[in-house]
Amino acid sequence: MHLLDMSIHHSHSVNPDETPVSLPLAVITVDSYGVLTVTLDGADYPQPSPTAPWTKARFGELLDVLTADRTRTIRVEIHESDGSTFTDIIHAVRTPRPDPIDGPPTPRRARHRHTPETAEVAGAGFQPGEEVTVALVRSTVEATAAGTVRVTLDLRELPSGGADILLVGITSARVVTRRVP
Repeated sequence: MHLLDMSIHHSHSVNPDETPVSLPLAVITVDSYGVLTVTLDGADYPQPSPTAPWTKARFGELLDVLTADRTRTIRVEIHESDGSTFTDIIHAVRTPRPDPIDGPPTPRRARHRHTPETAEVAGAGFQPGEEVTVALVRSTVEATAAGTVRVTLDLRELPSGGADILLVGITSARVVTRRVP
């Protein structure tokens, strides 16, 4: 059985008089240039602008828009220019519900959130504008015009007892090691 042959109605209800669950249907047709034509529940879904049509490169952005930033579940059919068809269900992302006993956080609680404890690590000898990898690989940063780099780290992310931090220049291969307590 193919996904296209499957019903999108929920038929496992204890009460047969309940209305079945129905999902919005997005049909996406891809032309040979990678431009997408989109309908949602049979109605044309507009492109963001005449000069910026929906394309394969913007597929993730399109899914975010169709799912209202992943807050609703939809069924998607994709019809490729070569005749192949794909069907999938894009599920909404569940957000944690507040504890019914405690209820939602009050403004007073929000003001007392913990501020991260940070440390700064600096190194020199990098090429101006060079990307520098920070290991415990968290991110890369760009060196200043003077060839220096400065990084702020959340100490809660480091192992107890401290850690060695490596600053590695991508083009210069310069490695600077610093110990963070």
